[in-house]
Amino acid sequence: MMQAIAKRPRLPRFLSQPLRLVPERAHSLVLGKMLNYLFATERAEGELDFLEDRIVRIQVTDARLSYALSLRDGLIAGVNGGEPANLTISGTVYDYMLLITGREDPDTLFFQRHLLMEGDTDLGVHLKNMLAAVDLDALPVPQAFRPMMDQCLSIL
Repeated sequence: MMQAIAKRPRLPRFLSQPLRLVPERAHSLVLGKMLNYLFATERAEGELDFLEDRIVRIQVTDARLSYALSLRDGLIAGVNGGEPANLTISGTVYDYMLLITGREDPDTLFFQRHLLMEGDTDLGVHLKNMLAAVDLDALPVPQAFRPMMDQCLSIL
């Protein structure tokens, strides 16, 4: 059973400092490669086609990081941070980890405004619904990674 967390943990500022030394474009390229691996089946089946040439900016507020991604020629790719985003999603490390691990469903995180959407709401709703439909257990995530994510959440 998923439960709303009243007080959200935030990433300590000193932990985010080293991450900000790496250019935004590099962060976006790495995230794009990871997402291509994780969502290979969904890409092959055309489930991400609605993102083609649309820019989604992911902001991690407590880490003060921002990623700009788009689907280009069937691949999720990092894009120039200067390009305007069609959709911006903002949240804390903790809220994104809740989403990634399935401890909270996307509807709960968005409706309780822990993850915020700005811009093209149709695109945002489509993306939220796609994320809600993903079977997290079917994603090709190394088994050692799952307990590590759960442990991080319990520490926060």
